[in-house]
Amino acid sequence: MTTPPPSPGAGFPAIIGGGLLRSLVPMPDAIEASRKAFTAATAGELTGPPRSALSRHRVLVMPAEHSSGSALIKVISLQPGGWEQGLPSIGGGVLWVDGASGRITALLDATSLTALRTGAATGLATSILATPASSVLAMLGAGGQAADQVGAVCAVRPIREVRVFSRRADRREQLCAQLAAAHPGVSFQPAASPREAVRGADVICTATRSQAPLFEAGDLAPQAHVNAIGAYTADMCEIPAAAFAQAALVVIDQLAAVMAEAGDLIQAIDAGQLRRESLVEMGHLLAAPGSPPAGLTIFKSVGIAAQDWALGELVVSRARECGAIPSDAGADILPV
Repeated sequence: MTTPPPSPGAGFPAIIGGGLLRSLVPMPDAIEASRKAFTAATAGELTGPPRSALSRHRVLVMPAEHSSGSALIKVISLQPGGWEQGLPSIGGGVLWVDGASGRITALLDATSLTALRTGAATGLATSILATPASSVLAMLGAGGQAADQVGAVCAVRPIREVRVFSRRADRREQLCAQLAAAHPGVSFQPAASPREAVRGADVICTATRSQAPLFEAGDLAPQAHVNAIGAYTADMCEIPAAAFAQAALVVIDQLAAVMAEAGDLIQAIDAGQLRRESLVEMGHLLAAPGSPPAGLTIFKSVGIAAQDWALGELVVSRARECGAIPSDAGADILPV
């Protein structure tokens, strides 16, 4: 007779699921955590190896340590067609290591953490770079990241209309219905093409795995702001090189990260349409605040460990405050 495994209890890492995680940290607080993340990254407060890809780039492993001693190990599985089976397109877990004790005290839902921190970065960039009166948003991509992209932009700008494009008509219609329920007073419209979504939009968010530009540079309004968070490998491309060329400012999460993974940005540099020296890290932009230049602005992000760390720290802190993480969590997995 097989003995069932013990249930998690004293000494095991506390499990923080997606629902609890989101209840602990609403989007405005996540955006402030994002600000802390990029400041810490530029200050060199986090160390860790580049992310590793396993199983034909379907599994990513990302460890990171903060100078305080706290650390995390994030493991995610990428499933592009997961939503068709009722599954998230990103799944996995984040192990949180307490800085004071070295104990693994919590296991966080990576699906919610990733979507929330990625959305928060978009919200932060939009709050700095988009015109204050921005009211029309184009959302290109209807996967697991889209809802938080829209939620973040709506949290920092008076959005009244959102146009959603996905290559699958049923998916863009489903997302519009989902978002309309979450954002009363905002009009959500499925768009038949990226151009239809983008033309005249104040803010554009892209979250796809496209290998060709989604639109033409001429489709963008002169004062538009673009948040490009897809195209996370060298062979992917969402933003046309000509858009980078005409941008008044291109902000990135971290230089080393985008030069290794941001396909559209790398291709624009290789084509001579963008200079590496002109890129501005978000942390440097935050250190020298001021009015953004007139014209098109682009925020290109592939995601960095500092974002996971800053949001994870806030989640764990609030989980402790509400008793979701007991004081002895992780106690029996310390080395003897």
